[in-house]
Amino acid sequence: MFKFQDFDGKILALRPEMTAPVARIVTTQISSMPTPIRLFYVSNVFRYSQSYVEREREFWQAGVELLGSNTSEADGEILSLLVSSLRKLGLKELRLDIGHVSLLKDLLNATELDEEEKSTLSNLLANRDQARLEAFMDQNNFSSKLREAFTQLSRCRRLDEISSISLCSPEFRKASEHLSKLLEVRNALTDYGIANLVFFDFSLTRKIEYYTGLVFEASVPNLGLPLGGGGRYDHFMEKFGKLKLPATGFALEVGKCLKALTAQGFEIREKTKRKVLVSSKFRNIAIKAVSLLREAGVATLLNLTKNDKSKTIKYAALAGIDYAVFVGPSLENLVTVYDVQLGVSRKETIKTFLQQIGG
Repeated sequence: MFKFQDFDGKILALRPEMTAPVARIVTTQISSMPTPIRLFYVSNVFRYSQSYVEREREFWQAGVELLGSNTSEADGEILSLLVSSLRKLGLKELRLDIGHVSLLKDLLNATELDEEEKSTLSNLLANRDQARLEAFMDQNNFSSKLREAFTQLSRCRRLDEISSISLCSPEFRKASEHLSKLLEVRNALTDYGIANLVFFDFSLTRKIEYYTGLVFEASVPNLGLPLGGGGRYDHFMEKFGKLKLPATGFALEVGKCLKALTAQGFEIREKTKRKVLVSSKFRNIAIKAVSLLREAGVATLLNLTKNDKSKTIKYAALAGIDYAVFVGPSLENLVTVYDVQLGVSRKETIKTFLQQIGG
């Protein structure tokens, strides 16, 4: 986060993400709205990063928040919207990695390790280093039940595989509840038809403190970085007032999405909008023609000079205009259309001209 002092000595910070600003708006301005509340945003954010891969310190985020529901249906809606949004962009071979913050934290706490040892264990899980994980558990005298829990969860790659894991011990009651929640989300994703895109990552936390449950990241091959992600933050809203609202959401980094599209060979087509210059000795008729063309979505200019036809055409060529249209005393009559690029003119009705240029 970028922090600095203003002239009064107050500490200011550039916003590193948009969930906190959204939370402030909800708690102070729209708290009376019926729940669930669905919001979206597109904004620039600022983050300090020393990464050689991810260098942008200012970038644009597009995101959504769903507030007021802690159900598996809400999680399913957010995840399906994430997938459909990326597909609408034209991205292929999408992948969602899903974890559960509280599941990992509860099992880490059950180890009774110190913070440094917990960090080491988390890194081993993230690197999927099974041999060193086994050695670490030996060195720290993990109980057989705890060893089995970490081994089974670290080997899971799909949400379906969680159903075969049994954490029956009373000390793992909360962890068992988290697994049940994940299976409920799996069922919702199956209904949306996207369960095949989802992978389970026991070590995934997103490194943001306010997440409380399900967390996820979206990616495509050959980019090396997630396009975005999100998760559930059921207690974050309370920091900004008395309003208690469970919530979930995600944010996509626009720049990374564009890089991913480029990597997949997608070409963003430039929209070519035709420009038309309308000229007439009859001002009222010229204005009618301009209005007609503009209402049809054509970028249209009114010739404001008294120049003759040749000077009008020369101006159109210099101004990058595609067509110069010369209108007589009535729009019912044929108009003269000069194609600036081809250097040829033709006579036709204004409606025919509109059809030809796609208006």
